[in-house]
Amino acid sequence: MERIAQHKILVAGNSFEQCCDRVRKFFDLTSLVIYDCIQVIDELCHHGPDADFFPELKKAEQKNQLTINSLIDELESAGINRISDLRSKDPGYSSKVFHILAHLLDGFIGIDSYFYSIESDSHRLSDQARSQLQSAPDKYWLIHLDCYSELPEEAGILHM
Repeated sequence: MERIAQHKILVAGNSFEQCCDRVRKFFDLTSLVIYDCIQVIDELCHHGPDADFFPELKKAEQKNQLTINSLIDELESAGINRISDLRSKDPGYSSKVFHILAHLLDGFIGIDSYFYSIESDSHRLSDQARSQLQSAPDKYWLIHLDCYSELPEEAGILHM
């Protein structure tokens, strides 16, 4: 089995166990990514009141932003500098890059998502979500997942 993704998942709950259960249920119910095995790495999880929680949350959000920046750079190097440039592009790799970028901006989780908030279905926190988190940090956990697949090429394929 091959590790194909890592995720930091922000989730609220009454306990670490409940939060882990919510994360597992989320992945069981989504058809956007299919993993054969999801492993919670306890020592890389962080509870809201812990001193390292907010710095780790910031790092996770920044990692998503680096991916977004890289995808934008890739599109620009392919000659796509404005949305209207997509009209004249043939289907293929550039449209796949745009598709991944759109998911990182719209909230659909994918194997390229490093940070994801189940609470707000997003890859970054709004000011309102951050305020809620700061007002009740004891309810929140940042759960670290290592995700594995027997057939990595099929992990991002929708199964209907």
